[in-house]
Amino acid sequence: MNKKEMFDLLNAIAEGIAKMFGNNCETLIQDLSLDSHPVLAIYNGHVSGREVGSEINIFGRKEGMRDRNFLNGHYVNTLVVKDRRKIKSTTFNIRGDDYFFGLGINYDSTAISDAISVLEDLTSFETLLGTAISDARRRSLEETVNACIQQIGKPPQLMKKADRIALIRLLLRENAFSYQKAVPLVAEKLGVSRYTIYNYLKEVNPSEDDMPTDEALLRR
Repeated sequence: MNKKEMFDLLNAIAEGIAKMFGNNCETLIQDLSLDSHPVLAIYNGHVSGREVGSEINIFGRKEGMRDRNFLNGHYVNTLVVKDRRKIKSTTFNIRGDDYFFGLGINYDSTAISDAISVLEDLTSFETLLGTAISDARRRSLEETVNACIQQIGKPPQLMKKADRIALIRLLLRENAFSYQKAVPLVAEKLGVSRYTIYNYLKEVNPSEDDMPTDEALLRR
């Protein structure tokens, strides 16, 4: 394939890619046989601010090919940050007997990155609603238990049985045992087993509605 045939082929590829991926996708062909690597053809040049004949690189600088090692391979899916924009850049080096072209593809992904950031913010959450409700109920139950303990006027470790029975009465009056896991929490506060709390409840002889059933106790 001679120089003109290769250029025509690359030009068709560049135009097709630019049309397929839209306004944010710049494609260009450069003459890499010259140190200034001038642009021979370009589509959507606004992405990098270049046009046909431009000798500036993707960074907007006119530095030429100081490092010829750059010409030895392809550079696929690299990132260029320019003016706070994120540009994904790929360059293919194509050599022939009488030509040396560079096919560049530069996609400005800034808008997509911003959209992803917005979507991540929209879909983030602090905690599961069920967990939040459960935590709120436990806090409410603990506040009720602590308030009733304060009314007894003794720390749990100094309470006699009569004090504990009085506490159970207060807790029943405050409907504390309607909360899930109320029995194990009260048992933990008093330093006794949950079955001891259940026996206290039976001793206080609450109404049938207030009295936790065996099945309910196992759930708690």
